Amino acid sequence: MKKLFLMFMLLTPFTIADERAEIFISPSYGSYRGQKKNDINQEVKNVIGSGVKISFERRQPFVDDSGAGIGAGIVYNTLKVKGNGINSGSGNLVSVPLYITIGSGLDNGIYTKVSFGLSLSSGNVKWTDKNGGRGEIKAAPISGYGAISMGVQKNRFSTGISLATTPKLKRSYSSPTKNYGNKFSDGLISLEFGYAPKYE
Repeated sequence: MKKLFLMFMLLTPFTIADERAEIFISPSYGSYRGQKKNDINQEVKNVIGSGVKISFERRQPFVDDSGAGIGAGIVYNTLKVKGNGINSGSGNLVSVPLYITIGSGLDNGIYTKVSFGLSLSSGNVKWTDKNGGRGEIKAAPISGYGAISMGVQKNRFSTGISLATTPKLKRSYSSPTKNYGNKFSDGLISLEFGYAPKYE
């Protein structure tokens, strides 16, 4: 974890040099369903809980008030499995999204952004149940990343709402009567608060 924060501290000087360079903090709370309708397997809910995303973005204008650039971040979420007869320990999910971002609103007013790229992830959580079964959910090392954001910007500050994909998770489960595995992912809606270290 310390290495990840060091990496983004090293990225900070590059962000300050661009037209619109911004640091975003996004607290979040949400859940993976991990279950399809009429799934005969063990019910799993609320696999992902509260967390926070810290990201650094820089965009340069190309047409009027629109721009394109790059971004990178650190996302930390707690992991907890809940369901009937489930006894779950606590776990965590750490991911590093690396992405391209395009959008409008580099100056004061309403901004919109679309981001896409990759997410490097690690973390897991394990559980047992009343049927003598054991399960594990762990993050896929690499998965796709996408986000849509909209908000209001005023000088150095901005605030908005973001819908972002979450890393893909792999679920495995075994008991005296069942053995199965699947993959699933979801999206999280969160607030985002931005600050531009340099504004002219």
